[in-house]
Amino acid sequence: MNRYQTLIRTGLILYWLLLFTVTHIPLKKGTLPQGTDVPIHFIAYAGLSFLLTWWLSLKWDKLTLKRLIAVFVGVSLFGMLDEFLQGIPILQREPSLDDWVADTLGGLLGIAFYLLVHKPLRRLMQNFQNADKQP
Repeated sequence: MNRYQTLIRTGLILYWLLLFTVTHIPLKKGTLPQGTDVPIHFIAYAGLSFLLTWWLSLKWDKLTLKRLIAVFVGVSLFGMLDEFLQGIPILQREPSLDDWVADTLGGLLGIAFYLLVHKPLRRLMQNFQNADKQP
């Protein structure tokens, strides 16, 4: 694995851990401005699926529709697990169907955004690899 792949993988892992952590920290009512929870979920899961798709595109020889659907389903299932775990009483969080829908739709957006920008990302990777090869 080259430095570029390591960087993407490390970013994905840190992002995923941060996402999991912040969605399970007990919040007092009124901590988030009213009406921002669902958009935050949407954006956060778009970021997760973008990074996951980017990293997997480096691992797989080809991003097929089947693989993209697997990423989408995986992110959606993680969102479902995330919401389920928020129902643990000690966390003082409330699971929400709206949040899960936002997670799922955000996951779809992240994949779509990756598909829009993957060519410049490939060029960036090639530049990174060329820099690794220079003495």
